[in-house]
Amino acid sequence: MTIDEILKPADVNLALKADTKSAAVEEVLAQLRGDARVANWEELRRVVIERDAPAIEHEGRTICIAHGRTRAVTALTMAAGKSEEGFVCPETKLRVNLLFVAGIPVAMDSEYLRLVGAIVRVCRDAGQMGELMAAPDGESFVECLAAATERL
Repeated sequence: MTIDEILKPADVNLALKADTKSAAVEEVLAQLRGDARVANWEELRRVVIERDAPAIEHEGRTICIAHGRTRAVTALTMAAGKSEEGFVCPETKLRVNLLFVAGIPVAMDSEYLRLVGAIVRVCRDAGQMGELMAAPDGESFVECLAAATERL
């Protein structure tokens, strides 16, 4: 399974308005409302928010991957958001610029872990992170992320 099979351009918000992690998670989660892979959006929301994923920082670049394992999704589901200014994340002094939200089917372990690991490795690279931040639209964002994960 590849990133472009999981993350759809329509589920990428390149202009997050939120200024806190909780508001950003809500904003990105809202993109998955109505997604055919989400059988119960409220349950997905509850599980993702309860997990309270930490920010991941590396050399001044900070991302967050909020996720939840639940029967509320029928397939691995993902949305993403970008904030030029970044939003405040309580556990780090840096502002978070990229947020990924994923719904993981209960039976899926290894595929999700492989995907998250690839996203983290891509975002640790200053050049790749810069390309993601410069993406002009959802399609370009997904293409850039997919190409970078394939090169790993």
